[in-house]
Parts: sequence; C-alpha cells; structure tokens
Amino acid sequence: MILPFYLPSVLSLLGLGMVIPLLALFARHLGSTVTEASVIVGLFGFGSLLFNVPAGFFISHFGKRRVILVSTFIEATLAVVLSFARTPWFLGVFVFILGSTYTVFFVSRLSFFRTIVPAQHRGRALALLGGTNRLGHFIGPIIGGFIAYRWGYQYAFRAYAALTYVSLIFLFVWIPRVERPRTTHQTDQSLRAIGGILRDYRRIFATAGLAMIVLQLLRSARQALVPLFGESIGLNVSEIGLLVGIMSFAEFALFFPAGIAMDRWGRKITAVPSLILLSAGLALLPFTKSLAGMAAVVLLTGIANGIGSGINITLSTDFAPEKNPSEFIGVWRFVVDVGTAGGPFLVGALATVLSLGVSTVIIAAVGLSGAAIMGLFVPEPLKR
Repeated sequence: MILPFYLPSVLSLLGLGMVIPLLALFARHLGSTVTEASVIVGLFGFGSLLFNVPAGFFISHFGKRRVILVSTFIEATLAVVLSFARTPWFLGVFVFILGSTYTVFFVSRLSFFRTIVPAQHRGRALALLGGTNRLGHFIGPIIGGFIAYRWGYQYAFRAYAALTYVSLIFLFVWIPRVERPRTTHQTDQSLRAIGGILRDYRRIFATAGLAMIVLQLLRSARQALVPLFGESIGLNVSEIGLLVGIMSFAEFALFFPAGIAMDRWGRKITAVPSLILLSAGLALLPFTKSLAGMAAVVLLTGIANGIGSGINITLSTDFAPEKNPSEFIGVWRFVVDVGTAGGPFLVGALATVLSLGVSTVIIAAVGLSGAAIMGLFVPEPLKR
C-alpha cells in the first residue's frame, strides 16, 4: 500500500497544501478585492462539489486505474498553468478546474481502497490515508509560504506540479490493475435513487447532515479568513504559511486520538466540541493584532478541527443502510460539500455588505447553531 497509495498521496497532498493557503493572497497580489479573493478560494470547493457524482461515472466507464492516472496528470498540468496566472479571472477559472480534477482523484483513490482493502482493515487504512492528508497540509503551507516569499507565488505552484508529477510516476508503476467495473445504473436511474435517498432519510439530512454542512462551511471559510486577516495586520506570506502550518500540525496530532474517542464514547463527544471551538476561534480572529495573537487563535482552530477529524465520513457510514450504502454515502458527500463550497462565497458576500470582521463573527454564530443541532437533535449513532 505504501508505494501505490500512501507515498503518492503524501507527495500530491504536500503540493496541494503548499498552494491552497496561498490562493487568497495570490488573488490579492493579482489585484482582486477581498470579496473576489474569497470567491476564488470558494471555486476550488465548488468544482469539487459539482464533480462528486460525475467522478463515479468516469470510474464506471473508464476504470479506476485509468481515471486516477489521468486525473493526476491533469492536476499536475493545471498547477503549471496556474503558475502563469496574471489576472484574478484566469486564476479563478483554473482553480475551479483544479477542484473538479482533485475530487475525481479523491473518489477514484477511495474506490481503490473499497475494492482491495478487506473490511476489517479498512478503518485503519483510511485513517492512515487521512493522516497523509493532514501531514501534507501541515508541512505544505510552511514550505509554500517560504517559496512564495522568497521567489514568488508562481514558484510555489511549480513546486506543487513537480511533486504531483513524481506521484504520477509512482502511481503508474505500482498502482494495481483491477477489473474494469461495469456500469449498473444509467444517469436517470441514479438521479431517481438520489431523490429517493433524500426523501427516505430526510430527518437525518435535516439534522446530522445540516450540522456537517455547517462544519464544512467553517472549515472552508477558515481557508480564506486566516490568510486575509493575516494580510490585514501586515504579516508577509511566509509568516502566514507558518500560521497555517501550526494550525495543521494541531490537526495532524489529534486525528488518531479523535478516532479513539469516537469509538469509545460516541460521535457527538467529538462533533459538538469541534463545532464550538472552531466557532470560538473564528470569532476571535477580528481581535488579533499581532503574529503571536494570530498563532494562538489558529492553534485553537487547529485543535478544534483535529478533535473533529473523521466525523463527517464516520457519520456518513454510521447512518448508511446495509443495502446499497455507497449510494447513501455518495449523496451525503454531495449534500455536505455544499458547506465546503459555500464557506468562502459566504465570506465574500458578507464582507461586501458588512466588513470582514463582522462577517467572521456571523459565520461563527452559524457554527454555534450547528453545534446546537448536533447536540440536541442528532441521535447518537454509536451502537455498543
């Protein structure tokens, strides 16, 4: 599993972690407003949202190996193209395409794990895969911030491209050849199945699903807010990259203890504190005036997000029916990604009407409402 999956994931996610925290700053460097920079960050999640369902069709028609290789090659090439961005609109268009491509890579990789990893080992295998994600987002922002500060934003994207091309080599050589899956549903049948799942499980989506939408909204809004607030108090891109690295380190340190806590004491014991602390951290952002203050606040948000590690996918599998669970999980991912895509757009819209500080406090209040929904209306899914 190391050469075909874990090592390529570390390389690719390290590269992605180098550039995602820089998107808002790069957009501002190219002349965009705070609102436009927030929208550009949101386009990555929006592309991911729209391509969740098409990713499954690509895998069904072309096979896992071909899809993961092609999507990785396109991702690396897009990183090169983004290094030549000279206008905000150009950056936004290709960030959207990058988000679309990344979700195809993500879904095809999970599809491999679903096929070749036995059920009794799948939890640990996916937990370790999630750890590679957090490792990339811990080290990546520090390296990316340093490169952007020393040589320019375009070189951070080129470094991302180089790492992804190297991961493509590992994938090409070691990714296993599995049988090409057959298409079992036509598009119209799949759409009817989505409608049936939303109807049959409307209470779960209206409570647990809504709480997870809020959590994803807080997480994605944070990707835009931390760099923008850092810039507003005069921090350079290297210092902002260090802050994001500190935040990601806390998440990386807590992902495994969070999993143990969920299995011992229930899912809500991590979900509710995660929502409360993440909301508190965002509410404190407008009051930070120094690097030390920002470091303390982003460390709090990192701890909050680390406590909630894995809660989204765990709830999706807890509530999924025994019959055709993959359809439910696919619909869950599509619905919850509304929060992922919407966070930066909400930041931009509120900042236009009000101010960046006031919009952050409003988003924090939405997070507290999500904690209330999770704590009061969601039944504990852990069955002892």
